[in-house]
Amino acid sequence: METLREVIQILDRYKVREIDVITNPPKSEPELRKENRYFELYAGIREGRWANEEEIALHFGMEAASKKFQRFKNETRKRLYNSILFIDTTLPDFNDYNRAYANLMQQWAVAKSLQHRGARQAFLEIAENALRVAIQFEYVDIAFEILKSIKSSIIPYPQFQKTYLQRKEQYEQYKALYLAELLARESYEGLILPLTRKKGFRREHAEEARQLLLPLKPYAAKVDTVVFQYYYRIIDLYASILEHNWEAAYRKAREAKDFFISKPFEPLFCIIAFSHQIAGALIMLNRFEEAQTECRELLPLLSDLHSNWFKTNELLVVCLMYSGKYSEAWEIQKSILRNKNFTQISSMDQESWLVVKGYLSLLAKANVLQLSPREKGDVENFRLSSWLNDLPLFSQDKRGANIPVLIAQAMFLLLDQRFEEFDNRVEALRKYRQRNLDAGSEHHRTNCFIRLLELIPKNGYVVCNIEKEAGAWLEKMSGVSSDIIDRSYELEVVPYERQWRWILGILDGKGMGE
Repeated sequence: METLREVIQILDRYKVREIDVITNPPKSEPELRKENRYFELYAGIREGRWANEEEIALHFGMEAASKKFQRFKNETRKRLYNSILFIDTTLPDFNDYNRAYANLMQQWAVAKSLQHRGARQAFLEIAENALRVAIQFEYVDIAFEILKSIKSSIIPYPQFQKTYLQRKEQYEQYKALYLAELLARESYEGLILPLTRKKGFRREHAEEARQLLLPLKPYAAKVDTVVFQYYYRIIDLYASILEHNWEAAYRKAREAKDFFISKPFEPLFCIIAFSHQIAGALIMLNRFEEAQTECRELLPLLSDLHSNWFKTNELLVVCLMYSGKYSEAWEIQKSILRNKNFTQISSMDQESWLVVKGYLSLLAKANVLQLSPREKGDVENFRLSSWLNDLPLFSQDKRGANIPVLIAQAMFLLLDQRFEEFDNRVEALRKYRQRNLDAGSEHHRTNCFIRLLELIPKNGYVVCNIEKEAGAWLEKMSGVSSDIIDRSYELEVVPYERQWRWILGILDGKGMGE
């Protein structure tokens, strides 16, 4: 059933064109175009009418375990897959580049079907049109596939000899481009796979990135296709990110974005990717206003149907949190949580926004963030236990995503003067630190911060005594910068140094003022 839900979400997101095929009744006879049970199942799942398969089967007079119900689901799935080819690409969610790709795949599917059924002339007509589009928009892999099929289709016929020689020359050209893109993609995968297994980016992989660039460099100046340049430039960018050279990272990301903007079409996925890297590098350089500008300029190009719209807003909120603009961050997180498409993004990304809401609620409760009376009342009713229950993925992630949750929980307890519970939480953090944190690597700052928290019960909540011991750990912590661009902002929603000032403010009764 999850397969059905996934496809239905896509169809509902992009809508489906009216499908005029020979077996459909004409639009002029709407009485013949009644909802059938397949459409009823589609609409019901889309609208959330049923909680499980048993309810669906009962609605249609079947049993969930029956072969009849399985056949019904399979037929619905088949019809949904057929409908995917008819997604309406005239919607504003599509720009010229991805609209061309969607239409190209439709054309090529029809062409291949005609070829396999022996309709050679019809195949060639569609294939030649598709080839022009693939070349225009630099879809090298598809152009290579089309040229291969055209060659094999016309070689037995002498009247196509001239065309064959032209297409053979193009085939060799696109074969070389395709192999260059394939090498670049495989190099990128070789770099990214080890990184996805770890929380944070490791400096030791910087040299690996540089080595992966070496076989690609001979192609860099002569292969300017979208796919090759994307993978080549992103590997080159990571080489700087991994060694924390943020000036170089910013420069490379800016040059890459400018390169893709200069294309006669707009490869938006490349522009988005490098715009995000620009914003991240600017945050690392403490150039928050420029980072905000980068995010705000990107947002009008995006639809809130896509995860990149949410991710851009997330980066914008990071800018605002790090620059202390909590009111603006509050307004954005409110709009995100109310957005009708919020539930369509990944569960982990949804929880990221709930973590931000928790920190902002903490600031509001401490009167650092000023809210309207109604919103202030909502914050006063903020339940820590409910918040924690809404974060199952973060709470279970021992690689680091749970750290901001654990720390925020401790600060809520301290703010509410629940000292015994705070002591228990700090003890749990101490054990967590010993079991899960690598103090000498990416968790250096978090290790230091938890040790600062341990000083509070150790020194009986006496601020002057706490501060005497805190200096050494603050110095160690500040010797390493927080690493926002590699997702460490999930660890430090705001810098630990600022969170420590909040805690001292709570302890000495002066409040969490900035």
